[in-house]
Amino acid sequence: MNDHTIEIRDDEINVVTIMEKIRENIRRRQAAGELPPDPDPVIATTSKNYNAGESDDAIQRDLLYINSNWDIHNNSYFISSHHPHIGKFLVKGRQLVHGEVRRYVDPVADKQRRLNKSTVRLLHSLAHEIEKIEETISDLESEIQKKIRDETLQAISIITTNIERKSCLAHVLEDRILSLKMNNISTENPSSVTGMNYLSFENRFRGSCNEIRYRQREFLPYFDDCSHVLDIGCGRGEFLEILREHYIGAKGVDLDSDMVNYCRSLHLDVEMEDAIIYLEKLEDQSIDGIFIDQVVEHLEPAYLVQLISLCHQKLKNGHYIVVETVNPLSFVSFVNFYIDLTHRRPVHPETLQFLMTTAGFRDCEKKFFSPVSDEGRLKKITEISEGDESARKNVEVYNNNIEILNTVLFGAQDYAIIGKK
Repeated sequence: MNDHTIEIRDDEINVVTIMEKIRENIRRRQAAGELPPDPDPVIATTSKNYNAGESDDAIQRDLLYINSNWDIHNNSYFISSHHPHIGKFLVKGRQLVHGEVRRYVDPVADKQRRLNKSTVRLLHSLAHEIEKIEETISDLESEIQKKIRDETLQAISIITTNIERKSCLAHVLEDRILSLKMNNISTENPSSVTGMNYLSFENRFRGSCNEIRYRQREFLPYFDDCSHVLDIGCGRGEFLEILREHYIGAKGVDLDSDMVNYCRSLHLDVEMEDAIIYLEKLEDQSIDGIFIDQVVEHLEPAYLVQLISLCHQKLKNGHYIVVETVNPLSFVSFVNFYIDLTHRRPVHPETLQFLMTTAGFRDCEKKFFSPVSDEGRLKKITEISEGDESARKNVEVYNNNIEILNTVLFGAQDYAIIGKK
């Protein structure tokens, strides 16, 4: 007889005995691996606290059990009899009874089977969706962690750079104080001319190094693919840092010893030298870019003319010179001009463009920068009464006048002339 067959004999039926045989049969099939382990112990302990791994294992066992046992049809049921004479009649009778019972039981069992099948399908679908959600969460966690790490490293880098700059500035100021105490002040040092520390003055009135670098990036395209750019009057070295970041070779010259020491503390290539003296030492057409920012307003006319002429002489053909200075066409810029005691006179854009053109530079282009914010400008009228043509015209005239005044009073604070040799 098949081990999977539950035999019903002709003897007196004992329910306890039959149930024990059923249990024994299930245990044998589980031991043989034909049935999964009984899930009842797992279900009975679901109220306990599991860690994540144990809970996942329990769910997987439940899904495996449901997937293996959703079909409740008992295809192994077999009716037999060992009675030697009337056994076949008994079997036939029992089959008839069994058939009648199935007429009532099978519809219910079939509904239960379809319900089980749908439930298993839904559970598998939910399990698949949960896996997708878990993958999405994992990806998001990785992305968030990466973003936090990158932003943290960036913040640390900025803080470290600022600390290094403050440290360098402190050393420069200490040297300056010591120099003043020893009365060993060079007459060629602009700081000595005014008796003030010009590096501290620029930090207070010109703006932070980060602000100046942001403005000066506008000029970077004119020096692409260059290898020997000269920054005349390099100051705190903001443009030299920009060029270094873009792997463009550059050198700075400045007369202020504090500025030079500060730049050297940032490992920038800077010499303390008069611009004209330095240029005269160079071979003609030996540099491929010249940058002069906020310098010409400090110079006497004759010196400025000679400087521009020498720049043209030393610059290679096809390369650019950028000269930026204060815009005297803007009243607010002109008012602030004399905050700096070393300023001699503003240079009109037309004058500087003429000097550069006369020196031999071509395609000299004017560009205006550093506009005054809208909060600092005169306000126009924006609301006009409908149907009042006279009021509308008056508002147009008023707004036009406001625009003219804004241009004169609150125009761009700086301008640059860009020339090409």
